[in-house]
Amino acid sequence: MIKSAAILSIGDELITSGAIESNSVWLADQLETRTVRTLERRVVGDDRAAIARAIRQLTRGCDLLLLTGGLGPTHDDLTRAALGDVLTPDRPLATDPVALRHLDRFARAGRGPMPQSNLVQALRPESMRMLANPLGTAMGLAGRHRGCMIFAMPGPPREMRRMFSRTVLPAMPLDPQKPVVLTAGVHAFGLSEANAAERLGSLAEPAENQRLGITVSGSIVTARVRVQGLRPDAEQRIQRITAAVFDRWQPYAYGRDDESLSQVVGTLLTESGGTLATAESVTGGLLAALIVDAPGASRYYLGGWVTYSDELKSAALGVAAAILNEHGAVSEAVVCAMARGALASSGAEYSLAITGVAGPTGDSDAKPVGTVFIGLGVREASGGEVKSRRFRFPGDRGMIRDRAAKTALQTLRFALTDVDRATPLLGEA
Repeated sequence: MIKSAAILSIGDELITSGAIESNSVWLADQLETRTVRTLERRVVGDDRAAIARAIRQLTRGCDLLLLTGGLGPTHDDLTRAALGDVLTPDRPLATDPVALRHLDRFARAGRGPMPQSNLVQALRPESMRMLANPLGTAMGLAGRHRGCMIFAMPGPPREMRRMFSRTVLPAMPLDPQKPVVLTAGVHAFGLSEANAAERLGSLAEPAENQRLGITVSGSIVTARVRVQGLRPDAEQRIQRITAAVFDRWQPYAYGRDDESLSQVVGTLLTESGGTLATAESVTGGLLAALIVDAPGASRYYLGGWVTYSDELKSAALGVAAAILNEHGAVSEAVVCAMARGALASSGAEYSLAITGVAGPTGDSDAKPVGTVFIGLGVREASGGEVKSRRFRFPGDRGMIRDRAAKTALQTLRFALTDVDRATPLLGEA
């Protein structure tokens, strides 16, 4: 039975380019839920001898070694060679026929000849077997060294996670009678961390075999729940706790675990048959980018405009020059005109418009940096109104734009779920 593990992430970019190494964190979380203790997470560059040395060291003291990265077709992808140095020294790597067919299928699907450099991805140490990768050309590797199970997976997170969940995890011998650790998250937007903690009250107090903590990232407040016990009981408890958190954080709580705010808004639009258009100034297309990040956005998102200049606001959205001259581009009157223009030009049921001052220049006493107006337009057939809200967001240029785009999405979610329009959102002026 597997009780302990080590994780080795491979690649120069993880050391020298500032790239965030997230694979080992995700894998450690997955192992924890199955009560497998991660003893070490290590990063090593694209150096064959260094990779081999790390494999030898890490397999000495644990039951499982997970590797990510270094399985590509280029000269600096050295994981398979380093594994060969450790598992089958002084013997050449073997060519795997299953991997050759896999590479050929990918080449034919791409309607082009397979580069000869890709053939290296069909090589493996003689004592290892290939692991399927339906999302890319880099198949994984599985084997043993000194009784330690070894699984090597591709570096791209999407490919690695699919391979771990569907291939590696089922191959790991785990004790079914051993207690499990289950985790879950509840996400909210538009309330402060202090308010979120206050609403939880005694629910956040530590209890036997369960913990609840609050984190904040990108203005998203998340309650992270951790429960330990035999699976049936643990599943019931974690469902009960997350439901209670979701209830206490209403109407700001919008999703659980991997659900994003844009996904939730998209689901609401799909269920109602509604469509959406956007008109952005200060956010420069960030709102549209968040919307289309959600799979299936084409079902409800018709498109939008990035009207950074006053001239384009008038030409593309019909914002009257008189309104711009009288109120200025950052104003309630202009954001409402932008929302109306987006409705009229797109034919959508709903529109979101944003204008503001992200800084560091362009502010005034009346409209300091962080001032943002968000407009929500609703077609007459769906209620027929255009409303705006004024906000003052803290932070630098990037933070202000990010907060504005997410606040616009939450504003629409409130409308789609019949939340009282007087319900305040964090930063509302």
